[in-house]
Amino acid sequence: MATKTLLLAGLLALAVSLAPHGAEAGGQPPLMIVSGVVPCSAGNSINAAAVPPFPNAAVQMVCARSVMASATADRTGAYTMNMGAATSSLLAPLLGNHCKVVVVTPLAACNASLASVTGTLAAPVQLLGIDSGTGGLGGLGGLIGGLVGGILNIIPLPFSVV
Repeated sequence: MATKTLLLAGLLALAVSLAPHGAEAGGQPPLMIVSGVVPCSAGNSINAAAVPPFPNAAVQMVCARSVMASATADRTGAYTMNMGAATSSLLAPLLGNHCKVVVVTPLAACNASLASVTGTLAAPVQLLGIDSGTGGLGGLGGLIGGLVGGILNIIPLPFSVV
């Protein structure tokens, strides 16, 4: 697993260096951006589009127990976190599936009937353009697919109470 993660990180670094907009940005690495919508619901694999949003929720991007970025959702439950420039120390845990979005605000803040729910809303994340379900290495096409305009887009998968 560690070899696969290192290989993926190496491929992503190569893809970033080969991407045409990398040269336009003065060779700077792309920014890593996490964005999504926090659902106001409890359960597993929550479909954020099918439940009310969680406005003003505090969210954090956590990789291997370290908080990498944080934000507050707007009134529609939407949030965006800037993790900074893509580095191997950020890419390795991301590609190794060691990162997740965690909602710090208790569920009771969006719906008082959820006050008895124990646990925290959390969602694993994936780099947009990489299919985490294939088990393969994806290749440069999938890696470059997540790179748009100098930004590596990271999306949350469905939230669950953990």
